[in-house]
Amino acid sequence: MGLSFYMLRLKIQGIKNIENPIEFNFYKKTINNDFNPEKYRIKAIYGENGSGKTAIITSVEMLQNLILNKNYLADNDTQRKLVEMINRKTKKGFIETEFHMNVESVKIIFRYYVSFAVGEDGRVYITEESLEQKNGNYSKNKFEPTFHTKDGELVSFADPDVYALAKEKTQNLLDKQTFAVCLFTIKDKDISEKCRTKNSYWRTMIVVLFAASLQVSIDAEDSHTGYIVGERLSKINETNLATDGMEFINRLKMSKFGTGQNNVLVPKKFFSSYEEKIKRMCEFIKIFKPELQDIEIEKKDYDQSYKCNLKMIYEQYSLDREFESRGIKKLMNLFVFLDAASREGMIVFIDELDSNINDVYLDKIIEYFVYYGKGQLCFTSHNLSPMSVLKRNKSAISFISSINTVHTWTNSGNLTPENAYKKGFIEDSPFNVDSSDFLGILGGDDEQTDIIVRRDE
Repeated sequence: MGLSFYMLRLKIQGIKNIENPIEFNFYKKTINNDFNPEKYRIKAIYGENGSGKTAIITSVEMLQNLILNKNYLADNDTQRKLVEMINRKTKKGFIETEFHMNVESVKIIFRYYVSFAVGEDGRVYITEESLEQKNGNYSKNKFEPTFHTKDGELVSFADPDVYALAKEKTQNLLDKQTFAVCLFTIKDKDISEKCRTKNSYWRTMIVVLFAASLQVSIDAEDSHTGYIVGERLSKINETNLATDGMEFINRLKMSKFGTGQNNVLVPKKFFSSYEEKIKRMCEFIKIFKPELQDIEIEKKDYDQSYKCNLKMIYEQYSLDREFESRGIKKLMNLFVFLDAASREGMIVFIDELDSNINDVYLDKIIEYFVYYGKGQLCFTSHNLSPMSVLKRNKSAISFISSINTVHTWTNSGNLTPENAYKKGFIEDSPFNVDSSDFLGILGGDDEQTDIIVRRDE
């Protein structure tokens, strides 16, 4: 598949109810020349209500926006959202991730860190950012720094001869923008001529590509941020990107179209690919709703793009996608993300994968990805049924507790992960709840309690 990314580790603090640092490992602790993620492509995250499952997915969305969107912290609506999103006690936090990049058989491990805090003016600012990388064996080689920023200033840059220039051009920006997006989007001739010939610039660009490869579903509309960045990337220097890089960017572009949405602007040069994708989505939906005959694309000409709406075609009637059932719309949106992971090799995070999906269908979708998926899929769920499918995969099931601890399922004894979870045998997840606890709250009386006790005896 040429250039590809794999998230190895995610560590977060200070987002929603995550007061203490929590860490998720998506692969084993060591990486050698035989790096093979086949049995590590999927992770399900379970936890009590309010334990922080959505916070994990939110952190990935925040990470992506910080790296790709230079106006992210400048937007007032975003600021209001972030202030509510950052933990009220800590008023600060961080996101750290390690990811693997494979291109032309060269294996590189990157570690990216960004921290943030609510300032005295009630706005969120970036307080620190760093990028490191290493080659070869994951456990033995040491990380080498590419850049480091702190308190809005560039502290270090791996290329000393352009450090002063990069520091000057990013002055007064780095508390509101990540250095990654700042360096990448700045329009300056000196930067173009000097920085873009340096390895440190291209390593920073890799972080941007990684962020663009993330697909995050929190019941939100696709902003096409990654597509926009992909367009910018393709125009910078195609010779330096080489064949694998350009092939990856083309995959990025096609993975970002919201095929499950209406009012999608599709550039005319990609419309045929969009049509092909809608056809595959139609076949996907037919598995769950065989009476569906076709999905038509209604398009309006907008200069270089088409504005596209979807119409569901049945034997005796048709209806706009907006008026489909919640379950079918969920499946249409889900197709976009599963397709991005399975076909395009992207890294996908989905909150509440199980919502509005029948258990049987859910299990089969997950089973498909286990056997045939090419990218990486991480999801949260309340439905325990997928555990039976995932228990054979290494590190595929993790549990997050209300006290900010993470425990990964390992086979022990005869207990299945589902039974262990239900019975409260997962560490820090006791589930000390009994049906009788609801008596007097939702109805019932002492006489009924006695009946329940006698029945149990």
